Amino acid sequence: MSPSLDWRRAARRKIPGLAVVLLLLACHFAFDGPLSRLRERTYDLYQSLAPRQATSNPVVIVSIDDASLKAYGRWPWNRGLLADLVDGVAESGAAVIGLALVLPEADTSPDGIAGDKRLASALAKNRTALAVSLGNEVTVSEAEPKAGWSIVGQVPETLPGFTGLTGSLPDISSAAAGLGVIRTLPDPDGVLRHVPLLWLRNTAQGVQLWPSFALELLRLYAGENGYVARMNVAGFDALRMAGTIVPLEPQGSIRLWETDTNTPRISASDILSGRGDPLLRNAIAIVDLSAVGLTQYLPTPARSARPGVDIHADAIGQMLAGRYLVEPTQARTLERLWLVLSGIVFIGLSGVLAQRVMLGALALALLAATPFVFGALEYSLQGALYDPLQPALATILVAGFEGYALYRRSEQRRSTLARQFSQYLSPSVVQRLANSDTEAILSGEKREITILLSDIRGFTAMSEQLDAQEIGKVVNHFLGLATDEILKRDGTIDKFMGDAVLAFWNAPLDQPDHRERALEAGLALIERVKRENAALTARGHPPIEIGVAIETGICSVGNFGSERRFDYTAIGSPVNRTARLESTTKKLSIPLVLGPGFAQGAPMPVVQAGAFELQGFKGEVPVFTVPEIQPSSQSAEAV
Repeated sequence: MSPSLDWRRAARRKIPGLAVVLLLLACHFAFDGPLSRLRERTYDLYQSLAPRQATSNPVVIVSIDDASLKAYGRWPWNRGLLADLVDGVAESGAAVIGLALVLPEADTSPDGIAGDKRLASALAKNRTALAVSLGNEVTVSEAEPKAGWSIVGQVPETLPGFTGLTGSLPDISSAAAGLGVIRTLPDPDGVLRHVPLLWLRNTAQGVQLWPSFALELLRLYAGENGYVARMNVAGFDALRMAGTIVPLEPQGSIRLWETDTNTPRISASDILSGRGDPLLRNAIAIVDLSAVGLTQYLPTPARSARPGVDIHADAIGQMLAGRYLVEPTQARTLERLWLVLSGIVFIGLSGVLAQRVMLGALALALLAATPFVFGALEYSLQGALYDPLQPALATILVAGFEGYALYRRSEQRRSTLARQFSQYLSPSVVQRLANSDTEAILSGEKREITILLSDIRGFTAMSEQLDAQEIGKVVNHFLGLATDEILKRDGTIDKFMGDAVLAFWNAPLDQPDHRERALEAGLALIERVKRENAALTARGHPPIEIGVAIETGICSVGNFGSERRFDYTAIGSPVNRTARLESTTKKLSIPLVLGPGFAQGAPMPVVQAGAFELQGFKGEVPVFTVPEIQPSSQSAEAV
């Protein structure tokens, strides 16, 4: 088989695997939305295994906890008590005080009006911020953003936003130095992964840009009056405040990057009782309602449940540290590129790796692990998010398909070998052949073989004496005996030619003792025919005599024929010489002759029985036999 044909056949075998790679690539494009959920779980795993390293964070949470409610009464408290709490936190040295509370209704207690005034006064004399909430419900307690802002860049034609606002009472809201949106937006699976920093509200007068509660606290802490938002056609791009740049997702959010430490907490009851806390000095203090049943918990990438105020504290810590998780714009391209390249590499090496199982497993493990190593390094060093799971799964799927394809080809090959050789080889040889990895057995190769040819002497005269049915019985009987003796010694039956059988050894599998096997088969066949002649004559058939010729030489062995029909056979001068040698058994009147090729490497003593000119060969060819089979004196004289 020509090298170009081998190459084309090998290339055709790669086509199904490449089709699988293209199918997976198409699925990656078509199902990017659903696959993003799987991608987010992978990003969550990053944070679970390696949370962000904690840095200095000035946030301290002042909790209106169970102890506070027990000491000062159930919620809602009188606003005057909240005013005392704000003053107490300020007296402890807090730089900024944020109330993560929305107070849209007037205090209905006996001291409600006075309490509202006291709270407004406490907010006004300290650097404070209040929470608001945006939604599409009816607006409650209209308010305006405290911070000034400007937008640079290309503003999208449409900006999604909310219409309704829920804020505190106007007097209370106007007294605070800052207002920020405290609402959170979990992903569809309920996990909070993105913290919006900028919110849009659509009003009759136009679009309002609202900061998040965390961003507003940070603005007050930095002493800034406003901030600048950069936009592009996709949405928000970045935020500049206090000389730092905060990269934004198009929705105006940042990815939550959690630490494994908890934000410090102080009970509000300690502050109200007059016990200050040094933790509050120069801190961003967030007053939060955290009593059991009154606080909201949300699942986050690294934790199953976290209070909402902790998430705002983490967002402030991220912005102060300048550490952000960003999914690069080229992330999808790299995922798809690795999917294609790893698939092509594995398909290209599959033929070699199939013969080395451990090496193949190592190559698959390496190709599948590389995206994880790359993704982990990018996450830890750059805060860049690349999904390793989908390229790795695609590589495993391609490897699985290639493994299955190789298995199917192997099974088909075994089936072909079994079907092709079962009638010409012993079952043990067929099994060994099916388990071998040698492709040459199905193509062509040159190798030394020992050929045996045997036929019935005087067959022409016998066929004239017997009818066709009887002749068939005699021939089949002889060929059956020959088949038994050849297959017992693991020979390969090349073909049956009328009353003759042609067989050889040392192909398709190596048989170092091929000469011995062939000679044993020839001698056994001669003895077997002698024994079986008694049964033939008892059934009324004439006894048969056979001639056996054995020769050794280099031949081309393999599948030869047309595309529609081919046979596993041997071609070469030694085969032709064996056929010519067999005719000399009649001249020598002996049943067995050996060729010169056999005699040169004979494993036992041989004797020359004569020399003959054979058709197609120049000069006389010496003919040999074994010592126990001697030619008759008449034949010797003829030689």
